[in-house]
This record gives sequence, C-alpha cells and structure tokens, in this order.
Amino acid sequence: MSPIDEIKNRLDVVEVVEGYIKLKKAGKDYKANCPFHKEKNPSFFVSPSKQIWHCFSCNIGGDIFSFVQKIEGIDFPEALRILAKKAGVVLKKEDPQIRSQRNILYEICEETADFFQKGLVKNKAVQDYLKGRGLKSETIKEFKIGYANNDWDSLSKHLTEIGYKTADIEKAGLILKKEKGNGYYDRFRSRIMFPLQDLNGQVVGFTGRVFGPEKENVGKYVNTPETLIYNKSRLAYGLDKAKMEIRKKDQCIAVEGQMDLIMAHQAGYENTIAVSGTALTVDHLQILKRYTENLVFSFDADTGGEGATKRAIALAQQFEFNLKVAIWDPADDGKDPAEIIGKNPKKWEQVLENSKPIMEFYFENTINKYPKNLSVDHKREIAKELLLPIKNIVNVVEQAHWLQILASKLKIEEKTLIEALRRIKSREEGRELPTEHFAERSRIKEIEEILLGLALKYPEHLEYLNKNFYESLLNTEELKKFVKNVRMDNIKSEEDKFLANYLIFKVEHLNIEEKEVLKEMDFCIKTLKEIFLKEELVKISLEMKEAEDAKKQDEVNKLKEKSCKIIDELDQLNTE
Repeated sequence: MSPIDEIKNRLDVVEVVEGYIKLKKAGKDYKANCPFHKEKNPSFFVSPSKQIWHCFSCNIGGDIFSFVQKIEGIDFPEALRILAKKAGVVLKKEDPQIRSQRNILYEICEETADFFQKGLVKNKAVQDYLKGRGLKSETIKEFKIGYANNDWDSLSKHLTEIGYKTADIEKAGLILKKEKGNGYYDRFRSRIMFPLQDLNGQVVGFTGRVFGPEKENVGKYVNTPETLIYNKSRLAYGLDKAKMEIRKKDQCIAVEGQMDLIMAHQAGYENTIAVSGTALTVDHLQILKRYTENLVFSFDADTGGEGATKRAIALAQQFEFNLKVAIWDPADDGKDPAEIIGKNPKKWEQVLENSKPIMEFYFENTINKYPKNLSVDHKREIAKELLLPIKNIVNVVEQAHWLQILASKLKIEEKTLIEALRRIKSREEGRELPTEHFAERSRIKEIEEILLGLALKYPEHLEYLNKNFYESLLNTEELKKFVKNVRMDNIKSEEDKFLANYLIFKVEHLNIEEKEVLKEMDFCIKTLKEIFLKEELVKISLEMKEAEDAKKQDEVNKLKEKSCKIIDELDQLNTE
C-alpha cells in the first residue's frame, strides 16, 4: 500500500477539515461557511461516506490532500508531510516526492529548535530567569523555549556537521553573510529563543529576546526574516496550540507578546494567541474566523487609544467579529498580562470577565475625556473620534443603534450625524479590504455535472440518457471521456471513481425529488442542445462571411441551408 493510500485509510475527511473550520451535521453530511470565500449561508459540504469536500458556491472540492493544500497554501509534498504526521505514517526522507525545498527548511528549523533547547539546559542563569518570570519546567518544554549562546557560529557549525548545506541554512533565515571577508555568522546569539510554529505545529522560524545587559544598537528582539516557510502576516504565535480551545470556548483572546501568551496558557487560558496590534493583518483575521467570531483584545489603558491598535480593531470590525477589550490599570495590576498572571491569576480572570464590547469602550473612553457640559468644539471632536469606529460597523442595524446613542449623547439630530458619516465614507471611496478572487465555473459545466450526477445517482435512467444525449453536447473534455466510461459501465480508475462520487454528492445537495429526476434530466439535455446549436450557428455565420468574401456562392448556399436546419431545431426545442 502506498503512503497516500495508507494516510487516506487512517484519516477521516471530517476530522481533517474540522481541524481548520467548524462543521455542523447536515443529514448524513456536514456543512460550514466556506473558508475560501466570504458567505453568510453555508455552501461548503463534507461527505464522510465519500471522503470528499465541496463548496457549491465557489465550485471547488476534492479530498483531504487538496483541502490541506488549498487552506494552507502549500504544494502536494508538504500536504503529504502534514497528513502523514497526523496519521502516524512514516515517510522515507530519501523519497524525492517529499523532500522539497520547503521540507528541507522545516527539517532545519526543527533541528535548530532542538539545538536551542539543549543550549538552555546548559545555561542555569537563563533557566533561573525563566523560572523567575513564573514559567514552569513543563511549560518551557511545551513551547520549546531555548537559548542561543554567544558564539558566532555554533549553530551553523552544528547544522553543517549533520549534513545541511550552508545555502539552505541561509534560506531558513538562521545565518547572515559577513560584511567583510567570506563566511557566515549566526543570526541569533545570546538570546532566549521562542520557536514560531505554524498551524500544524511545525517550527518555521524564531523570535530571540536578548539575555543579559542590553547593548547599544542591538535590538531587544530579533525575528526570523520572511522565508519560503515563514510568512509573518499569516502566523499568529500560539495558534497551533490554541485553535481547538478557541473553537471549544468560541472565543479568542489576543495578547501582545510571547511571554503574555505562554503565561496565559500555563494559567489555563489556552484560547489565547499573541499578535501585536501593529502587526495584525487581513490574513490573521481570515484564519481566526475559521475558529470563532468572538475576539477579545487585551491591552493596558495607556495603549488602548493608540492609532495602531485602533487600526487593528477597525480591520477586525470589517470582518464582522464580535469584539471586546480587556482593560486593566498598569499601576495597580501589572504592566502586561504576563505580570498580572504572575502576581495573581485570579486578577486576569477578573480582567477578562470585565471586558467590554468595543463600542462601549470607545464611547466611555472618548466621552469621559470631556466635561459634562459639552461645547460645540467638544461635540465636534467627539463626533470626529466616534464616527470612525461607527463607520467600520458592517451590520446596518448595529450601526444605526450607535448613531442614535451618539446623537443622544451630543444632543443633536441623528440626520446630522448620518450626513457626517456619509461624507467620511465619500472621502474614503475606493478603499476596501483586500479580497480573494474565486473563478466561477461556467453555467454549461454546472448543467453537465447535474445531468451526469443524476444518471449516476439513478442508474435506471441511464438508458434515457443514452437515447437522448450525445457526447458532442459536452463542452468539458474531462466529462466527455468520463461519459463514455459511464455508458460502457467501465468506471474503474481512481480518477473516474472520484469524479463519480463528486457528481453524485453534488446532486444529492440539490434536493431533487425522485419523481422529478427525468424532468430535470430532460431540462439539462434541452439546455445543452440549445447551447450547442447556438454555438453552431455562430460558427456557420463566420464560415458564411468567409465564403461570401471569397465569392464561393455554392458554399454560401450550403451554409444557409445548414443554418436554416439548425434554426428549425431550435424552434422545435422551444416548442416541446
């Protein structure tokens, strides 16, 4: 048995897909909002009996491998590696199919994480520092925290000694070329190392925090640069460990730093991720949306009003997250979540319990800055500050609600604020969120698939198809070859079996009553015939023009006769 077949035998498509998105039972299948395009009503279905998935809106589908490839944005060898790990199937490293450039970088990063972990074991001062910050030994091990010593090339020497090429180590972002002379030096030195892991727990990069006295012109934090396997706009620190708990609690807590996250997880708040407000991206939000629509931002009172944080919240508003903010007093409680939890985990629980819906926070934070008796200038400034977050509310009912409250607070007419909001939107016209473009399957192919799916689902009507349908009506080459095998009862190849399952799966979700099947098939055949005949007319028209230009009257007459016959056929179709 091949590794691919063994993986398919061990993994269920529902289990794999549920690792990324929330599924709901729908009869014998499962459904969800499609993770590949924005929608309000679920059109994404998963069939456990056929072990396939399909979105009936953007018309894409496949098996577990194609799903992982699509959602992770990776090629087949990497999907094979991820699913093999999940299934417990051992892949031979020398297999050229799986040892792609990206997989080499994964191996280097995993080996590097192990190297840094061993470096931590050798350094008691760093161990004492981490324990002094409140970290337990098991937590340090779970998050693979390590230490990069102060040597210039200890990591690069280690990796080359065990067989990795210098060029690949450089591509992993772990070494830098010397400015003078030949050779390389390690990017991370004398730093506490936090491995960055993707959604599947694979190490893809590192953050290094300086340990010891801070030196001039040396950054407190150094990060892996973007590489073939590390994209900072897509990676949220800790999401690999938090994703299932986020789905279970239907809420995600976003903190700023790695220590904040690690301390939160250690204290039992495992639905926490770390994404700096300044670095929150569209990709982060699209990924989080797979797991929950409830997001809690945590920042202290001093940073709550910063422009970067406001931009992050505005972005999340446009993705229709239910947003809250957790606020605390740095003077009394601690400067960050890590410090609060280190002092008193119960206090962090209170902070989260007292978190406020984002618009309530904005209103309180803004209006409390001004005296009770508002001047015209005060009103103008309050409106200017609050109309921006109101503008970002996608739901029109919720937006109208906050406009009413603002009008009441400012003691002005609501229509004045509506006009002001309209002007803001007008100034920003043309600016919109980046969106992915999904190719639409043609109406013709849709009809072809429904027709063949019905014939497969109800084989008693196959004879009707044979009598009333011919392959030339099909536009899709794949289906032309397939329909011949259907007629000869010769569906033997894996490709044909998969296509047959997909077509049956598709028509099952159209909810066509059995008594209506022949009528539906007849409609599909007539529609395809009509499309075919109209295309033939276009071809004849072009041929006729060429014949007229060439003064070939006999050919023109033959084409006119042919054209008349097709028009008669079309008339007959329309009268049946």
